Amino acid sequence: MLGKTNSSRREELIRLRETGLTYAEIGRRFGITKERVRQIVKGKPESKLPNLESKLMLTTSDVARLLGLHGNTVRRWSRRGILKAYRLGVRGDRRFRREEVERFLKGDRV
Repeated sequence: MLGKTNSSRREELIRLRETGLTYAEIGRRFGITKERVRQIVKGKPESKLPNLESKLMLTTSDVARLLGLHGNTVRRWSRRGILKAYRLGVRGDRRFRREEVERFLKGDRV
């Protein structure tokens, strides 16, 4: 299997799977575990990110994804007043207005 690209290896694993071989049988042929064969054949799962365009209020992780930051950075900026957050519920979950985050992205101070 040396010298083969990942896509050609994946295609070969898929072809073998379609012939009716089990993941374990394929794994023995390639010297990998049956679980690894399954992962390669299934491929990467599609990202199930929420449609942020339709949300008026964003969570900390939504804002982090939009700004390309870690969630802890968004929380710290919230504490320092760089980003305006609204605290909800007993736990004090943060929510951010989408329009304010968009203004922040444009360079306006929130």
